[in-house]
Amino acid sequence: MRRAYARAMVSVVRPLALIFLLAASGAAGLVHAEIAPPPPQTPEQDKPPRAAMLDQLFSQLAKADTVEEGKRYEAAIEQLWLQSGSPSIDILMQRGLDAFSEKNYDRAFYYFNEVVVLDPAYSEGWHKRATVYYVQDNFSRALADLEHVLRIEPRQFLAMGGLALMLEELGDKKGALEVFRRALEVNPWLDGASQAEKSLAIDVEGRGI
Repeated sequence: MRRAYARAMVSVVRPLALIFLLAASGAAGLVHAEIAPPPPQTPEQDKPPRAAMLDQLFSQLAKADTVEEGKRYEAAIEQLWLQSGSPSIDILMQRGLDAFSEKNYDRAFYYFNEVVVLDPAYSEGWHKRATVYYVQDNFSRALADLEHVLRIEPRQFLAMGGLALMLEELGDKKGALEVFRRALEVNPWLDGASQAEKSLAIDVEGRGI
């Protein structure tokens, strides 16, 4: 399951349906890792265009009637997340994605680390650097980076999915179940999340027994 999510990042030509990843406060506090709370509501007229567009897309995602429709809104959200607003950051990101697709993780790390240093408010820099840490089994640093992702983008369903996978790998099935449910509230069409939630519910709550 984990390998499938890691392979998703390699698809750099399409809308970049990137890896499920993880977020928590640190390696020692994994059992009840917390997701950043939703940001306070802002009057619609006061929101910047990108934020208002994301709100609209998330609303449409929640109301989608088919997988195809849901995936269109999901891809549009991911595209917005990837827009840094800086040509230099975009170049570094693309070079990092290219290196990652070639499994040159050291080079990918270099580019994503540069993005984090140059623009720490851009969530996808942290997300991609965390992905490199994750595939290298450096869980503690991946966790720290994904904490930043969910602080910047509390609805980052890919990060929530990754957190759930990480918690499950570490034996915290109850925590993983809670996070998968939170991810499904944000994105009901998240690949693998519904099936994982049902399986974990049986293990944790005894459904179907």
